Amino acid sequence: MTDDAAVPRDRVLGSRLSDERARRVVLVSHCLLNQNTRYAGGATRRGAVSELVDELVDAGYGIHQLSCPERLAWGGVLKRHSLWLYDSKGKLRYAFRGVLLRAFVWWTRLVYSSLARQVVRDVTDYQRSGVEVVGIGASPSCGVLTTLDLRASLEVVAACPAAALTRDVMNEQVVLGCRRPGDGLFIDALDRRLRRRGLTLPAFEHDLAAELRGRRQTVLTSPAPRSLGRKSA
Repeated sequence: MTDDAAVPRDRVLGSRLSDERARRVVLVSHCLLNQNTRYAGGATRRGAVSELVDELVDAGYGIHQLSCPERLAWGGVLKRHSLWLYDSKGKLRYAFRGVLLRAFVWWTRLVYSSLARQVVRDVTDYQRSGVEVVGIGASPSCGVLTTLDLRASLEVVAACPAAALTRDVMNEQVVLGCRRPGDGLFIDALDRRLRRRGLTLPAFEHDLAAELRGRRQTVLTSPAPRSLGRKSA
């Protein structure tokens, strides 16, 4: 009987087939690697936020791109389900905004919860395989420290005539002007799923305001990450 017999097969194979992987992976918000899914007016790059990619590659992280929760819940790349309130003030549909918003948030939470369940499965798989996992989120939905006040944001677009809705209005008033402290709806769903499984995930926030205003940032050397979830007792 060899010593290998007392060691789980996956650990034996991992030792014998040791290679160059650093066993570090970062879960990255989809739109940081693919700005084609950003809300209209919010893309600052032709494709990815290249300095973030460079930072992660230089630090030896594998990059795991998360699905875009807003694309899945809000009607595809153009977020068609969120367009019903645009330029609606004074029109009949504006009178039903309370009911419509409640239904919109309910559907959003349902989709985000399902997506969070899959992400937790991925985190579990990585961690069981001896891979360190961290996350990088960006508001509106994936903010680790900031979130979008949906009601306030939709009130801005409802009151803004279509002809006056510019890129600056969208970024400064609809998005940045309606942010508040707290986690985004998807991060909230992910945090709750991690807690149920007794898992923890350090998560950094990519500063959307800095990106929109042309300031470069180094995410991994920003203030200490927030810990999502918790370890088992």
